[in-house]
Amino acid sequence: MTCRFASARTRQAAAHVAARAPLAYWRTVTLCLLALNFSASRLGAQPLSDRVPSLFGGAFRTSITPLAFNDVQQPRVADQFRTLSAALATARAQVPPPSASGAFRFEFDDASESYVRRSQSLGPILGERATTLGRQTVSFGFSYTRIDFDTLEGQSLRHLRSVQPALSPGFLEQLPEEDRLRAADNLLETKLDFRLGFDLWFLTAAYGLTDSLDISMSLSLARARMRARAHAEIVDPNNNGGAFFTVEQRGVVVDDGTTCPGEFLCAVDHFDTAAFGTGDIYLRAKWHVSDFPWAAVAVAQVLTLPTGRAADLLGFHEPTFTPWFVLSKQIGDWEPHINLGYALRSRKDVSQVLWIVGTDWRADPRLTLAVDFLGFHDDWRDGVNDNVLQSALGFKVNPIGQWVAAGNVQLPLNRDGLRADVIYSLQLEYAF
Repeated sequence: MTCRFASARTRQAAAHVAARAPLAYWRTVTLCLLALNFSASRLGAQPLSDRVPSLFGGAFRTSITPLAFNDVQQPRVADQFRTLSAALATARAQVPPPSASGAFRFEFDDASESYVRRSQSLGPILGERATTLGRQTVSFGFSYTRIDFDTLEGQSLRHLRSVQPALSPGFLEQLPEEDRLRAADNLLETKLDFRLGFDLWFLTAAYGLTDSLDISMSLSLARARMRARAHAEIVDPNNNGGAFFTVEQRGVVVDDGTTCPGEFLCAVDHFDTAAFGTGDIYLRAKWHVSDFPWAAVAVAQVLTLPTGRAADLLGFHEPTFTPWFVLSKQIGDWEPHINLGYALRSRKDVSQVLWIVGTDWRADPRLTLAVDFLGFHDDWRDGVNDNVLQSALGFKVNPIGQWVAAGNVQLPLNRDGLRADVIYSLQLEYAF
């Protein structure tokens, strides 16, 4: 039902109720989510960010005899996961809270002394258009996103591999020449089958303070899923009887099996774990600056508060401030938009230049189709999601009243960084 009133007194009363309702709603929701976050915390459990670096006990322990503890090396396959939290800063940015532009905009008509719905598309899904909700308009939204990562810097996460010397140069120097010659060419090959995914839920409320200024707040819930199976094997190319894993090596294969060439030459390790709790809180404001013949112009800002547990990959480590510059233009049934922003984050989370270019098309008064191209560019750290390019296809449908349902898929345009083959999102919105 659309709440629009003709009399000034009634409009003032409605505005008072609308202004208080989101505050009371979010007060209750925030308290519930904080309680959920506390109850869902895995007290005493190892953080997800440390899981891969801790495979095999965090180190390979090798020697020229399986009974001696001499050499210690870190598994190289785990090196690329030591900056996993930083890589996920870009990955999480690919799943922004639902656009608070709103599917509907109501404008007061002096002739009828009532608010009327403006003729426009149902709006973008990932981007923003310059127009705001309109004074006293309230919008509530819920969305769900599923993301399962498939590649890391173009390499399949299911087939990660590293090769390193079985014995370090420092340890080899201490050996007698005969032992050094027969063990120097031994290699340690590690294969890792790694799975990482997220389920993300957003609760969003937006309110039009004036005809050109609106604010919104999004609370998120997150579930991180992580699984890994690793196999390490010492390879002796000349079969001279070189290096072995020691008895202290976690996961060492003592009984000779069909998958290992001999005792103390293989080690296996695995885990399957998850974390669930509140994600971060997103506070947003947008000001519709003006309408020009060539485009409508707006500026926006998003403040991200780190309420999710960063160690479990559920949120950022520190606050993020992101200013946005927004352009859009309604051209018949089409409304192209350009968004340009900069996410200012700590060095742990990686700052980024962000942009979204796309358009939505009103195929029918109740159906809008949307396409977007997204870019994320880290501005200082080499090798961590430097140049991420995505495409997005989606729709919005208005089945009844002020309800709007939306769906969206994101597809990669390149393979830099930690990436998913497909990102799915569903959204439900109600405005009054």
